[in-house]
Amino acid sequence: MRRLMILFLLVGLAVVLSGCATLSVHSKVNKDGSVESYKLVINTSSFVYGLLAEGAKKEGYESLRESFLSEIPEEMRDKVSYDEVWSGDQVSIIIEARDYVPADDDKVKIRKENGFLIYEDLSFASENNQTSSNELGNALLSSFSLHYYLEMPGKIVESNANVVKDNKAEWHLTGASAFNTRIYAKSEVPGIPGFEAALAIVGLLAAGLLFGRVKG
Repeated sequence: MRRLMILFLLVGLAVVLSGCATLSVHSKVNKDGSVESYKLVINTSSFVYGLLAEGAKKEGYESLRESFLSEIPEEMRDKVSYDEVWSGDQVSIIIEARDYVPADDDKVKIRKENGFLIYEDLSFASENNQTSSNELGNALLSSFSLHYYLEMPGKIVESNANVVKDNKAEWHLTGASAFNTRIYAKSEVPGIPGFEAALAIVGLLAAGLLFGRVKG
């Protein structure tokens, strides 16, 4: 997902130079710790898009799409899609990865700990909070918004999200805070569907056999 992070930084730079942009992330996690889907949607103007496309061409690519997909590992190519939806002067860049396990160096980190599932996304956490310490940077980034939607496999018991409801969490950030936030959530891990019921049935059968032997 390295190119995705580069794209995110380029969008930030474009916002600083030209104006507003909104970035939305929709992440859904499976109970085994894999990512069912991770969708990034960038809504911005044609001018900002032009800056991004120009940067891609300077790197030797024909398009922004080619620039992004060029650094997706071969084994991930069939799991990642890239689309652009235009509406007048506005464009939505949609990048989605499905059914993958985050690599060790991925910004998205998922681990099991003491019976819980821990989810972290460090994509939007700048080192040493450099962005928040710069007042000029704060002013320039004031028109940037980040909306992050996370769905965990079980009930979320701990998170730094703005909104938490059952197994879903939401972060709504603007300005420099969007570049200084560690996305974090801790959830329960649901059991295997039907497993508890099967155990109950086995327990009843065992109890019945034991009772029959005692009675006999």
